[in-house]
Amino acid sequence: MSEEPAMTEEPAVLIFEAPLGSDLYAQAVHLREAVLRAPLGLIVSPEERLDDAMRQHFCAVSFGRVVGTVSLHPFDEVTLHLRQMAVSEVQRNARVGAKLLAHAETWGTQAGFRVIVADARVGAEGFYLRFGYAQDGAPFDKHTIPHVRVIKELG
Repeated sequence: MSEEPAMTEEPAVLIFEAPLGSDLYAQAVHLREAVLRAPLGLIVSPEERLDDAMRQHFCAVSFGRVVGTVSLHPFDEVTLHLRQMAVSEVQRNARVGAKLLAHAETWGTQAGFRVIVADARVGAEGFYLRFGYAQDGAPFDKHTIPHVRVIKELG
């Protein structure tokens, strides 16, 4: 009798809204700082924290721990800006980013937005391109490193 190879299952990852001031929000800010700012010698600035009040925040949670985060901010009535996408290093190959992106797009569509844009770090834009985004324009510097804008029509 031949044995079947053991199936490895992805850890359960659930997406939750992270209201400003909540424990999830605090964990999200900590993750953003660790993944996006600390490697550049930066911190999440007081201005960014003020801007957070104008955004919708979501967290990917696995085993009670925030392992990913994303923020959404309207540019106008039809365009949504995806910001601060961060996934913990140990979860990078567990499709956490894909789940956060899908959730953001669904939320945006349900809220009536028709376009979503993101400023992706050069080198990370391939992630967005795999999900139907297109590069929009030339690279530019943001937070001391090159970024490129990616865009996708929703719905």
